[in-house]
Amino acid sequence: MIDLNDWPIMARLILVMGAFIIGLPGPLILAFLVLGKDYDVARSGIRSNPFIESMKQVRREKSFKGRWMFICMLAGLVTFPKFALRRGMLDPDELKRFPSRLKIKLAVAAWLTLLGCVWIVVAYVLILLSEAR
Repeated sequence: MIDLNDWPIMARLILVMGAFIIGLPGPLILAFLVLGKDYDVARSGIRSNPFIESMKQVRREKSFKGRWMFICMLAGLVTFPKFALRRGMLDPDELKRFPSRLKIKLAVAAWLTLLGCVWIVVAYVLILLSEAR
């Protein structure tokens, strides 16, 4: 079995801190997008998705929290569009017209956040397995 107590201290620190080093830039990128000029471009970029349109209507998006939730949903939609495209909830031409720089920023933020979360789960499981011994 895996015993983390046998690992060097630097390896244990990398295991624990790596998740935060990889995962935190994702939400920071999204926060800069929410607070910057790119938010208005992102908001007007997708109009064919009914859920995104309803979120624009329901949330007035004056608060940081509302804007944050919207940009996170949009990052997921732009990064992983296959489900929405298959169900006809997103126009493929609209996705192609979405600004490529913004699409890259959203995708990088989504992937960094996802990788950080997976890393935390793996580190947690390794710690649990080493304590079980």
